[in-house]
Amino acid sequence: MIKLSTQFAKYLAYATACVLFLVACEKKAPPQNLPNFEKKSILSLSRAYYGVTFQADPHFITRSEDSAILRDLLVGLMTFDKKGKVVPGMAREWFSEDGKNWLFILDDKARWSNGAPVTASDFVASWQRLSNPEYQSPLAQYLVYMGVKNAKEIIEGKKSVDTLGVKALNAHTLQIQLTKKNSQLPNMLTHSALLPTYLGQEPYSVINLATNGAYTSFKVEKDSVILKAVKEDTPFQTVEYRLIQVVHNPDRFDIIENPLPTSHKSEIFLPRLCTYFYEFNFKNELMKHKEIRQAIRMMISPAEVSDGIGIPSHTVLPRTMLTGYERYFAQGNAEQMLQKFGITENKPLNITLSYNRGELHSQVYRRLSRSLAQSDLIRVSPQELDWKPLLEKREKGDFQLIRSGWCADYQDPALFLYQFHSQSADNKSGYSNPDVDKLLEDLMNKSLNSTERNKIILDVVQKLEQDVVVIPLFQYQRRLIVDPSVKGIDPENVSEVIYSKDLSR
Repeated sequence: MIKLSTQFAKYLAYATACVLFLVACEKKAPPQNLPNFEKKSILSLSRAYYGVTFQADPHFITRSEDSAILRDLLVGLMTFDKKGKVVPGMAREWFSEDGKNWLFILDDKARWSNGAPVTASDFVASWQRLSNPEYQSPLAQYLVYMGVKNAKEIIEGKKSVDTLGVKALNAHTLQIQLTKKNSQLPNMLTHSALLPTYLGQEPYSVINLATNGAYTSFKVEKDSVILKAVKEDTPFQTVEYRLIQVVHNPDRFDIIENPLPTSHKSEIFLPRLCTYFYEFNFKNELMKHKEIRQAIRMMISPAEVSDGIGIPSHTVLPRTMLTGYERYFAQGNAEQMLQKFGITENKPLNITLSYNRGELHSQVYRRLSRSLAQSDLIRVSPQELDWKPLLEKREKGDFQLIRSGWCADYQDPALFLYQFHSQSADNKSGYSNPDVDKLLEDLMNKSLNSTERNKIILDVVQKLEQDVVVIPLFQYQRRLIVDPSVKGIDPENVSEVIYSKDLSR
């Protein structure tokens, strides 16, 4: 029996890292022969990342390392717990009868660091600024993705920002109107772009930022920001975020978000909601035949291809979303399948693998090529392209097998499946199965309980497996350097968010 993992978390949530801010617990300095973690203050945390600037505006968070500091300072309607599960943030209750019109009741005790109450109007103004084309936020399209009423027209300059489908009914009641049913809306509200600012104001510096999170900004310099905890019982009373360069000693910091490839001491790996696979072109004269696709896939081991790279996947879903999965195995011999199509050693199957430039993609190609080259019936050729030309080839259907991937913003397996609907704008392979379309439409449009929803998801996964739609390879991982003395990071957290308030030494 296939069971879905109980974890649940979405599009862009992330963590950063910086240097140590020492707060002496004793006047006497620790002996120099103590282990590194004993020299570090129990009340202070240092988070570092290799970068050149701090981003103070949540509407312009485009890198994972930029978001951690703002998530320590700001809280949206929904947030994450230590395990990466979506939990209430500023919202305490929410309701919807049709999945299109939603009411969120805010915490009436929540305050900004300037003493003002956190209100529904703060969210309205923040999201209106996000949608305003004058600000040109690269994350504005997320409002369209959510289905917020008039978001698309506002971004295109066809309607004014005050027509956006968000309204403050009173100080602590926020109404969100969607253009389509979206039962997953609460889970989508964890996105960093939706973090509010006081009165929706554009922040120019972290030091002047009114905050509603677990920390407030205390001191800001060119390459560091020091935060102070709002509550006295927070384990780390101060957190220093530091921008670092190659010359810095990584042992000085508790957490490094984007460590150098050469740094391996105290590294940890966390799963990401991102998959890596190759997809077949169903319009190609050879790849349109299921037995040829099956023969190719049977020769490839995701475990071997992903070794040292990621978590091996055997379906279109990330490995961490399924437990106890009984994989579908095709019966037969791969070479016998190919021979049915007149493929021989003298007339081999010529396969072109298209992928974008980069060491990771080249490494994956080499491993795939070695696996397929074990058969005398197959000849493999590389087609290494820049990113844009690769996308153009995929758009035109000009490929046999092409490197693809998918990332989700929150932990919903359905997000990895909608791309396989025959009418999906993301379906470039030409795959079409009426049964899969029907199941995906039920998933999108019907009111389903968790059991019914999970069954449909698994039915779709199995049909995609049987149709050999892709060659799944691995789930991406997030690599961090974490001092062994720091506790509180859950190894199964896929949200890519690590709040300083949840950590201790």
